[in-house]
Amino acid sequence: MDEARIEDRKGYAHTMGVALSARIRYIVRRFRAFRFSRVWGIATQIAEEQSVSRVRVFVDMLFSAAFRDTAYIDYYEADFALLNRAERATFMTSLLQHHLATALNDREAAKTLENKLSFNVAFSDLLHREWIDIRAAGVSGLREFAERHPVIIAKVPVSREGKGVFRFDTREVRDWSVFFDERVAAGQLLVEEPITQHPAIAAYCSGTVNTIRMTTWFDGAEVHLLVAVQKFGRGAVSDQFTWGGFYTMLDDDGASVGPGYTGKHKSRYDTHPDSGESIIDYRVPLWNEAVALVKDAARRIPEVPYVGWDVAITPEGPLLIEGNWIPGLYETRVSATGLRRGSRPRHEPLFEAARNR
Repeated sequence: MDEARIEDRKGYAHTMGVALSARIRYIVRRFRAFRFSRVWGIATQIAEEQSVSRVRVFVDMLFSAAFRDTAYIDYYEADFALLNRAERATFMTSLLQHHLATALNDREAAKTLENKLSFNVAFSDLLHREWIDIRAAGVSGLREFAERHPVIIAKVPVSREGKGVFRFDTREVRDWSVFFDERVAAGQLLVEEPITQHPAIAAYCSGTVNTIRMTTWFDGAEVHLLVAVQKFGRGAVSDQFTWGGFYTMLDDDGASVGPGYTGKHKSRYDTHPDSGESIIDYRVPLWNEAVALVKDAARRIPEVPYVGWDVAITPEGPLLIEGNWIPGLYETRVSATGLRRGSRPRHEPLFEAARNR
């Protein structure tokens, strides 16, 4: 019998490791959200970029969404059209990651990570930067903060993908009461000093803090680094895709495994498109210190053992920016790197832990 169809007593499919109930809910959601034009549009983009059959891709996307726990955007971003079934099975997908995060992470404890203000309180000694809650600081406190840090970073405490992050040069402020009220009205309650990044990283893009996403798993005894990527910005306030950023996968020594790429379109960056610095030859400065930092952070919140940490490297050392209880999906793209194996094998102990809960 096909092993994918053999269910254990807890309802988990042994091959994929996702609870049967979770898979059914996923299929129902995908069916309700199905829009022919959107899926056909993605299939068309893949066909044009990869020189493959649009109809074949379209059918394969539908099959993968229904039976291989693969969202359409996962199919696109991981270049599944160029991979065979065995190769695809080594990749994580959004559903698989969401399953692990919800199965392993305590939702109440995860709120500490979800809210940037509570995160800053909990991990204050690992931030290495000044910050304020403007509601507590008031107009005068905000103004005094800006006198120390003329350029400020204002954040919406609960936001994702860099969409709630804004940069202001307060030397342009004329009425502090108005400026304060605008920040409160916009939900930008967290204000931080800007981060000065390590010169080796600033050489790639000095206008954006280029962060490292480091995903860890704390098994109760040891902290394991599962995935690490270096993200690069293009001068905007954030290095996320939504701000034009891209990333390169890192090996266990903090070195790039190949070219950079984005999930928005077919791309390959051997060098940074603005600075010309080599992506292929990139190596994270102070890598061992960065690994030690996230392992320290992971041990502080054992109720949330599966976390994606955002780290910045400064001249003085690494610092934490935030933690994500759903770590974020980062996988290789064969069209850019030539690598045909994903990070799923490293996640096997997590699936086992989820099955045993």
